[in-house]
This record gives sequence, structure tokens and C-alpha cells, in this order.
Amino acid sequence: MSAHGKRPVILLKVPSSEDLYGSAMRRHNLEPIYIAPAQLVFKNLKTLQMKLQEPHRYAGIIFASPRCVQAVNEALENAPLPSCWRSLNNYSLGKSTHSLVWNTLQRLSTMGDYTVNANNLCDLIVETFGPKRELPLLMPCGNGVGHTLRLRLVAQGFRVDVCEVYESQSHPKFIDQMRQALKLKRMETIVFFGPSSVRSSQEFFDSFNVSTKDRKLIAVGDATRKAMEDAGLQVNAVVEATNVDKLIKTIQT
Repeated sequence: MSAHGKRPVILLKVPSSEDLYGSAMRRHNLEPIYIAPAQLVFKNLKTLQMKLQEPHRYAGIIFASPRCVQAVNEALENAPLPSCWRSLNNYSLGKSTHSLVWNTLQRLSTMGDYTVNANNLCDLIVETFGPKRELPLLMPCGNGVGHTLRLRLVAQGFRVDVCEVYESQSHPKFIDQMRQALKLKRMETIVFFGPSSVRSSQEFFDSFNVSTKDRKLIAVGDATRKAMEDAGLQVNAVVEATNVDKLIKTIQT
């Protein structure tokens, strides 16, 4: 799996067309080994579809991750998002989510492209929303995603209509790929992307009695860090998703 003597690193994520990590890591003599920890299963899409057809009942919509955008697109069944959403207070967490909303949902404009976590986005919503908070914000989300944001918004006096529209399940190839990757020489570092990567890994470590004490475990984002701590995994470092340079330096030190 490793190439040209480069030092292998496990990245618990699916590589995307806009992947920030692969080429940058290879320039620094690192070989990323991508392993998908989970697969998404959509649910409650008919319920979400009904809510999307009633923008007059909402103050806006919150997209907490790219997967939320995908769920909305699936629920619409290739139909356009009702145009009345455009005049509401719409938010997205991070640049990739913001871009996906724009490209997928007929150039729907959202605020939040420079936010990096739920706390940042909550602060932005508080600053930009205005005093009237009678109508709820619609927030499609997944299992284990969006709870911090919802709780903070409710504490600030907002109403949030949470609709759980997807859940993560362990990827069927995850176990075999992890076992192969951990056999590689110099495989010292595992980078976790999101709570789902933590859940799948913890099940794997427990089932196969794998020790992580001599490995460097890196969390991407605060939600991942918290999930690792809750699972009893050591967290050797935390980096933000967009800070590839810091991730590389953390791996190398």
C-alpha cells in the first residue's frame, strides 16, 4: 500500500474530488492510506421532503455538514428547492458545505463558509439572525451530528426543528482494510475524521484487541476529539480540517 518508501499514514475518510490532503502529504514524504470508516444510510426523507415544501413555517435552514446537503437533495428527488427559502436565514458549517449547497441546490446562498466548528456557527447565527425568533430553524442532521449546535442555539432562545435524515454504519470493507494497513512498516499515525470514524475504529480495536498506545492518534475537529475522549482513546493532537500544514507537521513531529 505504501509507495516509494514514503511513510504511511491512515486517514479515516473517503477521498473526495476536492481532497486537501493527498498531494500535500506526498510532497512531505508521507503516503496517505484512505480507509472509509462508515457508509451513510439515508432515512426519514419523506418527512424532510414535507418540511422542505413548507418554508413559510421556518426562519431558515442549517446545513451542518455536506451529508446534510446530500440528504436534502435526495429528499427533493431532483425537484428544485422551493424558492421561498432564498429569502430566509440559511447557514452552512464550513467552506465545503457552503460550496456544496451553492452547487447542488440551485445556488442557494448561505452564511457560515468561514466557520470551522459548531461554536463558530452558533456565534454567527446569534450575530446575524435578528431579534425575532418565533419561527424555528430547520436542521437536517445525522446520528451523532449537530447536537452541540442545537443545544447552544436553544440556550440562546432559538427554536430548532431537528430532522435526523441519515445515520452512519461501519463500512463493510473497513475491518479488512484496517488489518492490512496496520501491518505496514512504520505505520505509526491514525488520523480520525468525524465521530463515525471513532465509532468504527473503537469497535475494531475492541474486537481484535488492538492496542493504540504506541501510535499517534490525531483528531480532526473538536467533535472528533470529544468522540475520541468519550470512547477512551488517547488524543495526541487536534487540528482543524482546513489546516493541512499543521496536520503534516503534527504527523512528522
